[in-house]
Amino acid sequence: MMAPEEGSYWERACQFFRSTGFAESEGSYFIHNKNTETVKIGIRRQISVSVGDGNVSRTVDGQTTIIDTSRSDQPVFKIAESLLRKDAPCFFVVSPDMHRRSADNSIPQIHLVQPVLEFTFSPGKSCGEVTYAQDSRGQQQGEAMLIAFPEQPAPVHPHHAFDLRPFSELAAGWVPDEDDESFLHRLKDAVSILQEHPDGKMALTRAYERESATTRSPFELYELHARRNGEYACSHFSCIRKNVFSLGTTPENVAEISDRTLSVDVVAGTCRPSDSDAYLARELLENPKQIREHRSSLTNRQNRFAPFCEDGSVHVVREMRMKRLRNVCHLHSAFSGELLPQVTLFDLMGSIFPLLGARPRELLAVADPELTPHRYYGGVVGHLHLGSGGCFLNIRNALLKDGSIHAKVGVGVIAESDAYSELIETRDKLSGLLEAIQLWEEPVPSEI
Repeated sequence: MMAPEEGSYWERACQFFRSTGFAESEGSYFIHNKNTETVKIGIRRQISVSVGDGNVSRTVDGQTTIIDTSRSDQPVFKIAESLLRKDAPCFFVVSPDMHRRSADNSIPQIHLVQPVLEFTFSPGKSCGEVTYAQDSRGQQQGEAMLIAFPEQPAPVHPHHAFDLRPFSELAAGWVPDEDDESFLHRLKDAVSILQEHPDGKMALTRAYERESATTRSPFELYELHARRNGEYACSHFSCIRKNVFSLGTTPENVAEISDRTLSVDVVAGTCRPSDSDAYLARELLENPKQIREHRSSLTNRQNRFAPFCEDGSVHVVREMRMKRLRNVCHLHSAFSGELLPQVTLFDLMGSIFPLLGARPRELLAVADPELTPHRYYGGVVGHLHLGSGGCFLNIRNALLKDGSIHAKVGVGVIAESDAYSELIETRDKLSGLLEAIQLWEEPVPSEI
């Protein structure tokens, strides 16, 4: 499936979010979990907790308090968890820069938001329902908003918008933090070093930036990106603060929890998309390099989460199937486990960084020279309510900040990698986002 079906619960949720007038209000969020077929929409910030620049702050009803953590021996994620309402849902976005020397201190590195109202859209509730309200008055207001939302015909999206565009056209106007020659040199160095580490892997990233060339709503960009991006696991849109928006579509979760059962996606191994099953089988399912990279990632991910699960409960539930996105295809596996008592999603998040790093860890300095902030790329984004929810690897994403657009892309390199092929892979991965941005900036009102 290349896009959500027109007229689906997702389309209906998008129409409703736009109609509320809160899409560009601080603290609002829209998160679509395709794994569970749910859209969560939060409006009107009740509580937010932010960590950044050495501070932990909590904002309630517009009043911000700096939290003194100097005497606490708790990990920062557990401190943040303790500052939330236990009965309220929570949307969060986390930057990997909290563990790097390069960070953009104008945005929080951990940001958690609890709304006054939350709505849920799903196949069984395509007209939406209020699934959280701060009080009975809020419940009534939320229900009234759903009743007042008029039935609307599904939008018709022009077929030409789905034609693939060359990367050279898409990248026009973008400024990379390093040119192709420099990045290719880094890739070659990484492959050379990995010859002495046959079981090793390094994630190399590159950044792009440009000024925004439109005044259209940032949520319209999210819609274009999500509508076109195929079998993603989760997409999100959030207003972090005035004129700062995070959005993206990711192919994999990092961890999801439901009734104490942990579910984890593993997406590793990439090729270009094709309608030919024979081509995809040859490039992914029968390719020794892709298989080894994938199995290595699967083993590493299982080892990472096993300490949080009951002994013997971790097992693979899906092994090396193809996940089709618009611009790339991946090998996808999944495993599950039964969590130990008292383990929460915040315990898991405290143990997972860096998600895009290096094995063995001493190669991290080579993989990540720490020249440019990741911002939210390579971190996690997610949603949690009453102990159930999930966090997702935040890739194929953008940060819109005060008129600028920031994007990053990465590749996993192993000893068998070909440096030039990895360079091309960064273009393939990034092209979906750049394509959506190009369409968003075109002055065509009928696009949405």
